[in-house]
Amino acid sequence: MVTWGDVIRWSPQPLAEVVGVLNNRYNQLIGCADELRGTAMPEGWAGPAANAAASKANQLADDAEELAAEGAMLRRAAGDVSDAITGVLNGVAEAQSLAAAHEFRIGDDGSITGGPPPVCTTEDPDGSIAAADNQRIVTELQDRVQEVLRSAEDVDNDFCTVLDRILSSHVIDPGSNSTDLAAAGNSGAALGSLSIPPPPAGDGTPADNAAWWATLSPNQRAVLAHDHPELVGPRDGLPTEARGGANKVLLDRTRTDLAHQRDDIQHQIDGLRHTAGGDIVLNDQAAYDRLKKQLDDINGELGGVDAIYERLNHPVNGQNAFLLKIDPSNAGKAIIAAGNPDTAQNVATFVPGTGSGLGDIGGNMYRSDLMLRSADDAGSESTAVITWVGYDAPPTIPDAASTSYANNAEQPLHNFQDGLRETHQGTPAHTTVIGHSYGTTAVGQTARDHGLAANDLVFVGSPGVGVEHANQLHLEGVPSDQTGHNVFSSNAPTDPVPALTNFDNPLADDIDPLGPDPTTSWFGGQTFESDAHNPLHSHSDYWDAGSSSLREMGKVIAGNP
Repeated sequence: MVTWGDVIRWSPQPLAEVVGVLNNRYNQLIGCADELRGTAMPEGWAGPAANAAASKANQLADDAEELAAEGAMLRRAAGDVSDAITGVLNGVAEAQSLAAAHEFRIGDDGSITGGPPPVCTTEDPDGSIAAADNQRIVTELQDRVQEVLRSAEDVDNDFCTVLDRILSSHVIDPGSNSTDLAAAGNSGAALGSLSIPPPPAGDGTPADNAAWWATLSPNQRAVLAHDHPELVGPRDGLPTEARGGANKVLLDRTRTDLAHQRDDIQHQIDGLRHTAGGDIVLNDQAAYDRLKKQLDDINGELGGVDAIYERLNHPVNGQNAFLLKIDPSNAGKAIIAAGNPDTAQNVATFVPGTGSGLGDIGGNMYRSDLMLRSADDAGSESTAVITWVGYDAPPTIPDAASTSYANNAEQPLHNFQDGLRETHQGTPAHTTVIGHSYGTTAVGQTARDHGLAANDLVFVGSPGVGVEHANQLHLEGVPSDQTGHNVFSSNAPTDPVPALTNFDNPLADDIDPLGPDPTTSWFGGQTFESDAHNPLHSHSDYWDAGSSSLREMGKVIAGNP
């Protein structure tokens, strides 16, 4: 069993040197022995001596082929192990750096000891916030140690399997009568390829995913992103650029699949039509209506996919976009970052509401771009705004009366925000989560039940956020009695959603299934005005260019409310 003390003493250099030696010897063998079988029987030589010579030559040729296969197998395995050790040691270095930054130590047995002394401050009078943060660091260190050891054990076992097979001298089948040593070498090289340690089971927690990614070499990461993008693209806790590259592959696949579905449905629709008396008649109106609805939905998703391509290929205000998730199931899910959240000083996550999906992703990305510009205007030195359609939103307004859609959004949103914290480089970013309409319910319930790795929350056009008071929302590092200072809400006077879904009476707060309007004076949060006044579209006017609501959202994102 590999221990932490073993791994920290590993080095890829000796194996890299072995690869060089093996490569030289392998090339010599291939160059001198290819014609061994053919030269063993000169023309016209017959008899017992000739037969004995031929038998000996064939044996030597078999041995040479086995040796070529063994050499190629060992060369490939040694190279893969050397590369894998580079990744494992990177995981070691990241864990040790995290431990040192927080005054912890990792023992040879992988145990975590030490930590900063308890400190009480005005914001944290009993030290509970600092204690919770220390426990989070300990858990993350334990995860990182476990992933390093899991990867190291995987590498060690794979290499032992290769060495055992070489020592058995049965890399290739004896008596195969192959006359091509290069072919034998190719067979051995294929068998010497080491597997890449798999990711944590299921989706993995962001901390687990980050720890696993840290143990992979650059070559292993590139292979996974190209050959298995589904293991990289959707995983919270992996770097934005890695996820973006993998999800571009998945986006191509998604568009191809949707186009095939569209063509198939169109073919079925065409099959329902026939001509009678010069008119086109439908054989089955009900089947047509069902297929037409499916076709419209797929065309909507294809339009959303095209909008994503457009944004990925064309920077807005100098900001590139990164695709962090793509999933065409149901109405479709997508997560797109305007700007790189791993490096931005201020990071916002925008959660849209009812009817959101791939079909309207273009409009929601546009809103994110507007908020990014507004934050820059408010003084943000670097900004990223993420369009987060990572849940199945209510498809219609009547569906939005149910909390079930928000329930299903809680864990994905919580994990996503944790993942942003894991991948951020340098000084921690100022983070904001913004909900619109039913998106405020999803954000509020997540903060209520799981907590959010965010500094501030913004609710606009809210039907309710799942709590009766701001102090029931949990933000990382913010004491519950101060949460109200970090919660900002706005409702346009003519917005029908909050007007029709809230009682505006504190005595009825516990009756409303989605909770009270967060802009009420008794909710305990901060409010900002919206100057939208047209009841026909004021629910969407919070992002109108030059509007007070857009300006205030930019200030919150920039950390200057």
